[in-house]
Amino acid sequence: MTFFDSSNGDTDTIQQPSLPKSHLIIHVVAIFFTFLAICTTGAVAGFQAKWVGVSGGTGFVLFLLLLSFILSVFLLVVPIVYDRWDRLKRPAQFLNQTRSTFILHAFGTFLMLLSAFIVTISAWTSKGCKNPDDDPNADLGDDFKDGLKDWCTTKKASAIFDWFSFGAWAALLVLTALVFRNERQSNRRREPAFLPPAESNGISYANILSEDDERYADKGEDQTPTTASNGYGHSRPTAAPAAHDGANALSRPSVDAYGAFDGDMPGGAGGQSQRPVLESHGSGQSRTMQLAYTDPYAQIRASLMSPTSSQPGYPAQQQQQPQQLYGNGGLPNPPSYGGYR
Repeated sequence: MTFFDSSNGDTDTIQQPSLPKSHLIIHVVAIFFTFLAICTTGAVAGFQAKWVGVSGGTGFVLFLLLLSFILSVFLLVVPIVYDRWDRLKRPAQFLNQTRSTFILHAFGTFLMLLSAFIVTISAWTSKGCKNPDDDPNADLGDDFKDGLKDWCTTKKASAIFDWFSFGAWAALLVLTALVFRNERQSNRRREPAFLPPAESNGISYANILSEDDERYADKGEDQTPTTASNGYGHSRPTAAPAAHDGANALSRPSVDAYGAFDGDMPGGAGGQSQRPVLESHGSGQSRTMQLAYTDPYAQIRASLMSPTSSQPGYPAQQQQQPQQLYGNGGLPNPPSYGGYR
């Protein structure tokens, strides 16, 4: 890895290895003991293949050891090749991440722990290792019994090598965990605390306009003490505001373009009509409303109800009868004729 030091204004290139020296040594130790475990497990599998066949446990342990060995070689070779020949850049960038290395070290530790447990239990609990005559395959002959003792010794050696390799992987895991924790702490210290921006184009508490500065705010209404005491700005109407509102209602401009309904607004509390006021101020009343106030049917009714009115061609008694019927709420009877002359 390459770092630049510009503390004095000069750019000095400092070459540091991608793999620390401590990690390099531990990887070599892990590879060495894993290789010995593979060799001893292979010898155990060869003895089983000669007499009874390779067991499933031995084959599984051999697979775990080979996988752990390949992983150890990969973690060791990639950083060295990248530092010396500038090759394998993508794998080197992947291993340069502490999180990735921590996961791989944890996986290798799990592999060696599992294989060490399997081999240890099999080597120290087998009946043939304690007494060759108690082995399930003792009937194969004396040659099998003579080789069974060496087979048990090799298997125990494989278990010991597995535990040594597990110790190396555990050391790598601990070192990587410490580096990972230090990096997280340093990143937390470097990250500044969140500060809200001083000016923002969006909506915030700082750029909310007051009611007087708003474009569509109510300009003509002032806040009364009753309104201020109410939580939502609404108060009960009183007598004085009602009269004030009535005056404002009469003074509002009409939306009628021709003035047909100007002055046709009730002006008093309780829906009282302003007809007498409009009659007294005839100049402020529209022509349409003047005609509406002058009811032609009322004039006809008054002429019919008056006793002095008479119609030509009818007797006085016949004229009086419809007037009484109309006055009582009925309709006038048709004229009666005495006969043809």
